[in-house]
Amino acid sequence: MRILCNLPLECFDEREALRDVELVTYGPADRMLVDGVHFPFDVEFDPSAGSWDELAAKLPPGFTPDLLLIYWPDQEPLPAGLEHCPVPIVGVVSDYNLALPYLAGLWPFFDTVLCDRAGQDLFRRLSFADVKYWCQYAHKRPFHRLMPEVGPRDIDIGFAGNLSPSVQRERAPWVERVRRLGDENVHASLLSGLHGRNYGSFLNRCKIGWNRSIRGEINLRAFEVPACGAVLMMERDNLEVRDFFVPDEECVLYGDDDFEQQVLELLLDDDRRKRIAKAGHHRAQQHRLGNRIGEVGQLLASQTPTRPQSTEADRVLGRAVAMLLTWAPGENIAAAALAANQLAPDDPRTLNLLALATLRWRGSDGGGTAWKLLHRALEISPSYVPAATNLAALASATQDHHLLGRVQCEVDRRIEGPDWRDLDGPTLPFGYAERAIDRSLALQSAVREGDPGLFAATLAD
Repeated sequence: MRILCNLPLECFDEREALRDVELVTYGPADRMLVDGVHFPFDVEFDPSAGSWDELAAKLPPGFTPDLLLIYWPDQEPLPAGLEHCPVPIVGVVSDYNLALPYLAGLWPFFDTVLCDRAGQDLFRRLSFADVKYWCQYAHKRPFHRLMPEVGPRDIDIGFAGNLSPSVQRERAPWVERVRRLGDENVHASLLSGLHGRNYGSFLNRCKIGWNRSIRGEINLRAFEVPACGAVLMMERDNLEVRDFFVPDEECVLYGDDDFEQQVLELLLDDDRRKRIAKAGHHRAQQHRLGNRIGEVGQLLASQTPTRPQSTEADRVLGRAVAMLLTWAPGENIAAAALAANQLAPDDPRTLNLLALATLRWRGSDGGGTAWKLLHRALEISPSYVPAATNLAALASATQDHHLLGRVQCEVDRRIEGPDWRDLDGPTLPFGYAERAIDRSLALQSAVREGDPGLFAATLAD
């Protein structure tokens, strides 16, 4: 199977270990930096500025892909003109809990979307043509391995990862429970900002690696911990962990009622703990990416998916909205937004997008232009909400309470009984601010419940 991919998969596994796969990767020369190590691409190409036809012309002679595999389109820009790609396009979606408003418009681009189990129904409801479960994660073999030179395992239970309470909301109270294990004379260490070899060394010092997923998925840490020889400890109600590890033999599962008990029992029984750690380490090697990448081809072989029918306006708009969250240069995002607006100049969605792209590119210097574009969106549509929400955000920054009050009244009027199209568009703030995450989670709930009002209410905040 010949795969063209936007991620250098050798950051997970040696290229020669990718079974029955011939891989070609593409991206800018200054990317991809993974855990502090630069993994170069085979083809130098900037997808935020280039098209599929331009990418195809740069491929090595004789290489014709069987599929285009695009990881994390909320983080990595899509090439323009993907409708011209003659082979199946497969998207790999991860943190939709944080970025759903930016991902929702990408339905025209993929023959198949691969996501975790919890996301399957969600993306089907969002009109993605073919949605399948596939575990996209594995340990990164350059960094996650046994390191005898690190010394003894002097940390009883450890965790290294994102500790932000706004991002990791469900995890936050559990972090405190891990910390309180110190009251039981347990050496618990919780850190953030560790990457690469430093992270692997930390896990090699841990007897137990604590883990808790966000969406009930088996995540990166679920493979990294056992690969480094620690016991994987994961929540019992995880939807996927049992597909990869046997509880009480290769990992330990916990619940709200027995977490501390499970930890203490493991620490008191060295033989059991070491036995589980050894078995988990062995199993993690079987789940290396090189052994599982072929599953992508098997999933596609089960049927002949086709991309949904879409208009050029749908595609250009969806690509440009998703680019707002990526590393794409501001001028390229603005160019993509302008292209969307030129195709549909009287669509409030393209005016709203162009306003935000202007701010993303020019910062406060673009405030005046953005204000005019958002006002134009409101004039065109008496019911479109995101433009009003963004005007309220700009008005708030001026500290003009009279102006903010007038704009907020307009927001409140528009959120009464909106339909989905009235809510379709990105809103300030950019990135993963707490308010942005609130809206992403609310959109997820609204789609699952079929109730746009659940999302509309967050746009009034």
